[in-house]
Amino acid sequence: MSENSEALLELLYKKNLRSSKIILMKGENGRQLVEKELTQKNFDVSIIECYKKVFKTINNHIEVKKWRSYQINTLIVTSGEILNRLNEKINFLNKHEWLFKCKIFVAGSRLSEIAKKIGWKDIVISNYADNNNLLNIIKKHN
Repeated sequence: MSENSEALLELLYKKNLRSSKIILMKGENGRQLVEKELTQKNFDVSIIECYKKVFKTINNHIEVKKWRSYQINTLIVTSGEILNRLNEKINFLNKHEWLFKCKIFVAGSRLSEIAKKIGWKDIVISNYADNNNLLNIIKKHN
């Protein structure tokens, strides 16, 4: 079973936890899928936004130049926000000459679809986002 919102919902439905009180702990402005689905199916859900993602401010030009000089050719991405951030912050030329030529490992098919839409071609899907599974799939594909 994958480690994502869809798999969590599947597990909750299988365990028939409708009578349980559920606390959904999530990041500020995180995906709404679990909250929306559980509420629609009349689960007793309370939401606690317990963390906030703050992207580091970087000089994109300098960082991309550095990454290219290091000959980075593989990326590991576990969030749609990161995919979108890369797409927004890296200029057209660097995306097409370098970024989209990198192999990209993503956690789940949803991220794979986002990566395809953005422009990546060489995409490897991991069903698990933990370090051990990501390292194993990287070894298998590199």
